[in-house]
Amino acid sequence: MEETTMKTYEAMFLLEAGQSDFEAACEPIQAVLKRSGGELVSSNLWDERRLAYEIKGQKRGMYVLTYFKLDPAKVVELEHDCQLNEGILRVLIIRKDNLKDEELNAPTPAMIATATREEREAAIKAEAQAKAAEAEAVAEVSEATETPDETPVEEPAVE
Repeated sequence: MEETTMKTYEAMFLLEAGQSDFEAACEPIQAVLKRSGGELVSSNLWDERRLAYEIKGQKRGMYVLTYFKLDPAKVVELEHDCQLNEGILRVLIIRKDNLKDEELNAPTPAMIATATREEREAAIKAEAQAKAAEAEAVAEVSEATETPDETPVEEPAVE
């Protein structure tokens, strides 16, 4: 019996946009990979954006970057399944012979946008805390420097 050699592939899937749950949105990808005997290595949201033209009636699409292992003889079968699956608008598959961890774990535009949003939110929160601390310090200083009730000053005696 002949041993099948699995190769590593990179694929950019274009899926229907609008689903908030990434795992649920990627079910069509997992289904076609399972049918063709593929093994999913990694799957990341690339971006969600307006399409240049309608595809299968969709004006927006969600791009998903995946890495998977598959028998090279089954790539055509996988592409055919992707064309028949209504949840997958388009797919581009390329062979990735020497996949490095840096490529596999490289941040996608969606990850960068999320990190940027989180950094902005953290900066806003830190700024608000700094302003609150400054206001508290000013209040303490103003309490400490309040002038006591004025006492009358004795005038020198006039002769």
